[in-house]
Amino acid sequence: MSIRPLAFGVRLRDKDRTVRVRANEKQPGRYLVEDSRDGGRSRRREHASLTGALRDAAASWRNRLN
Repeated sequence: MSIRPLAFGVRLRDKDRTVRVRANEKQPGRYLVEDSRDGGRSRRREHASLTGALRDAAASWRNRLN
């Protein structure tokens, strides 16, 4: 099985909140999760695996309801 970099990005958007997952350009094989709101500070988290990054993005997206 070959390992390829992330060829797409994930962007979830609701009103003023956006959660993004993308490949880290500076460190291949690592992924960034950005959680931002209009007028607020953006939170960035780095993950070593795509699975961990997607899991973190899903948890952030679910937490928007609270």
